[in-house]
Amino acid sequence: MSESLAPGFLAECEREQLHRVQSIQPWGCLLGGRTGDPLVRFASANLESWTGWSPESVLGRVLTERLPDFPPKTEPADIAGAPDAWMRASAGKRLYPDLLSGPQGRLDGLLSCNEHNWLLELELALPAAQYGEAYRPVPHRLYRMPYSERDWASHCRYLADEMRAATGFERVMIYRFRDDGCGEVISESLVEGLPPYLGLRYPASDIPQIARNLYRLNSHRQIPDIHTTNVPILSLDPGEIADLSLSDLRAVSPVHLEYLRNMGVTASISFSILIAGELWGLIACHHSEPRRLPLPVRLRCAEMTQVFTLAISGYQSTRRLMDLNESDQEILALLSALRLSEDERDLIMEMKDGQANLVDRTLGQALLSLARATGAALVDDHTIVTFGQTPASSDIRALVDWLRETVPDPIFATDRLSSLFPESMHYAEQASGLLAVRVDGYRETGDRWFLWWRPEQPHTVYWAGDPRKSALFDEQRQVLSPRSSFARWIETTARQSEPWTEADLLRAKKFRSLVLHDINARFLGR
Repeated sequence: MSESLAPGFLAECEREQLHRVQSIQPWGCLLGGRTGDPLVRFASANLESWTGWSPESVLGRVLTERLPDFPPKTEPADIAGAPDAWMRASAGKRLYPDLLSGPQGRLDGLLSCNEHNWLLELELALPAAQYGEAYRPVPHRLYRMPYSERDWASHCRYLADEMRAATGFERVMIYRFRDDGCGEVISESLVEGLPPYLGLRYPASDIPQIARNLYRLNSHRQIPDIHTTNVPILSLDPGEIADLSLSDLRAVSPVHLEYLRNMGVTASISFSILIAGELWGLIACHHSEPRRLPLPVRLRCAEMTQVFTLAISGYQSTRRLMDLNESDQEILALLSALRLSEDERDLIMEMKDGQANLVDRTLGQALLSLARATGAALVDDHTIVTFGQTPASSDIRALVDWLRETVPDPIFATDRLSSLFPESMHYAEQASGLLAVRVDGYRETGDRWFLWWRPEQPHTVYWAGDPRKSALFDEQRQVLSPRSSFARWIETTARQSEPWTEADLLRAKKFRSLVLHDINARFLGR
């Protein structure tokens, strides 16, 4: 295989209409129709082998002709007494255990309905011997909120271990999406002898946006065996397409099948981690042999994943509150130092070559401490006051001019300043990271800028394979192919600083708010 990059690979993946593939995996069968209409308009070609009904005998007939008692009388209270509610669009899916019996045994049903189609998918029912485990409550420990980093790491490991025990898969990874779209394995549980993936990153191209959208819509995605043959979906009207966005059995993209094959994975199942409707990450399970999980087992794992999202939200909120509380004293100390310097006019009168004298040492310490920075500056139209390791005054003035012209927001942060402002390249070693806060109408001096810098810090990232080779061209087959190597690949980057955290940005936002409050209080007190 040639290792030439294929720049159109991502675009091809995004154009691949995964929800319109018109085929399913062979682990069950499918019936479908239009939303609000009980007429069966779609049936998988393998319907007879699962139910005993030929597709021709079902297409064009009302579903209840074959399932007179559908939906069962045990429907949830919200649709009780509404016989057509099952074919109305709904975000949730409904499980019907032991819905009917077919040539292969008892079948569970899973109903979904979006704005286009309703789908009824049938799979082998859960064996009676597995009832106790499948319907066991979520472990109480998963409801506990982690408060420290140590608690958080332990909580993630416990979930990964529980998911591996519940699924029987060889490897379970908790995979978090970063701000740049790539993913990172933050916790892992695996059988002895497998190479660890903990800490490895995967490029954003490994999961195209169209696939991420489907993860948002579905709690899980199962692929029991990558070596099977897909089953086509037959339509009542030629050319009519079923929307399989909510299908559990939907066929797998050939690109993804090859991706799994390249990883040495035969069976996989992933559970979506959603926070406030956004895809925070995945719980990814891999197995080297075919493995299928019955519906109730998958739904129990999805429930554990949902409980885990409560821990994520709780932990993030707790850490945010703790960071704010810890920063209060630092912000108050900085405001006090600013007031003292301004009131006594020492800040401007006692400057030498732009460096603060001993009178303002307290102010400099407070500024640097607030942002965990090595350099800081106060800049207005006439004055530049610096503390610690900073660029030259002329460079600072040029930087502020650039910020004023290109950054509309009052708070700006980057850990790669030279990539956005190339003129800063010559001082990147001491100032690769910038945090800037603009305070409009600062007393008589006009706008004031508070600037903080962090030095260059070479950054090492461990990737699962070379991220530059996320797409290759197979010359023999003349097709685009996902990368084939997942060996640990080390990338070291320069001209960047330690990243500014959410806590740093919250401190900056709170500091700016209190400065504005102080300005208003002084104005009203005149």
